[in-house]
Amino acid sequence: MQNLKKKICLIVDSLSSGGAEKSAALLSLELDKLDYQVSIICLRNEITYAFKGELYNLGLNDSNIKLIKQVSKCLKFKNAYTDANADFYIDFRMRNRYLLERLLHTFVFDISKMIFTIHSFEIFYHIPKNKWFYNQYSKAYAIVGVSNTIIQRMQKLFPFNNLNYISNFHQKNTPNSFNSHLEITSPFILAVGRLVNSTKQFDKLIEAYSNTLLIDDKIPLIIVGEGKDRANLEEKIKRLSLEDLVHLKGFKNEVLSYMKSANFLVMSSYVEGFPNTLLESLVVGTPVISFDCPSGPSELIRDGENGILVENQNFEALITAMNKMHTDHEFYNRCKANTSSSVEKFSAKNVISKWCQLFEKT
Repeated sequence: MQNLKKKICLIVDSLSSGGAEKSAALLSLELDKLDYQVSIICLRNEITYAFKGELYNLGLNDSNIKLIKQVSKCLKFKNAYTDANADFYIDFRMRNRYLLERLLHTFVFDISKMIFTIHSFEIFYHIPKNKWFYNQYSKAYAIVGVSNTIIQRMQKLFPFNNLNYISNFHQKNTPNSFNSHLEITSPFILAVGRLVNSTKQFDKLIEAYSNTLLIDDKIPLIIVGEGKDRANLEEKIKRLSLEDLVHLKGFKNEVLSYMKSANFLVMSSYVEGFPNTLLESLVVGTPVISFDCPSGPSELIRDGENGILVENQNFEALITAMNKMHTDHEFYNRCKANTSSSVEKFSAKNVISKWCQLFEKT
């Protein structure tokens, strides 16, 4: 892989709690191993993921006055962008604020060096809904979609000729990846994600779980993640009298340990991009259940082989799937045996080679 000390700058909203943010942090680690000169422009002072490279933390010393904060951040962004002096800038941010994006495109970005990533099926989180921006993105060095369905949506939006499919990836786990001292030692099932009901639907998952056989056998549901709907979920748990069985654990750095220890992982999302949660669970050997939501689950789950792909938004079918995974031991063991081998193609080695090929494209 040719490199010649290419400079790669990653642009992120934060380095904490989100899927795109985690993907950026992992990419920084892998590119650093290959001797790329990595830098990261981070808009918020939220750093929990391990990363490599020079960090421009634009969230330090923010003003409490909104207008001053925004103007200051734009100036700091421009200075960091110039100072990084990168060959390529890979933008992982949410890019749905028209005015901010217009300013960045006009005064900051060198469009020929920009690589815009699209991490959600809801593509307008990552590209403003405006033809001026479609034209701008078409002039970028590349647009990277993390699932085939995202690529298809972008193709319908505009005749882009710079679309590239590069999925998220997983790192090789070591014994140090896991914490063997979890506070829960009995069997449990797991859900992971931001506590945002409009997308992750944890409120509906809790409702579905309350109607499964897991309740009778006192198998708890552990939810790892933090977000704005925590209070709503706590109220839901109380209303269903599930305080002893549904536990909100908050954000956890040792999420892989929870995944490895869980009986199975369940994902109830309304929409996704390419869910790291499913990928990581399969990598550590834990079967998964997920709605066939757009997009990503169908690229990861081989229905009946490494997990169960449930008809999208059919909560009765989700209940049936959880019951089957819990009670059909032969089925469960078959799924468990196929987990890690089923996601071999999403290894860091395979996916990073695609990034390297992209950087060398003429």
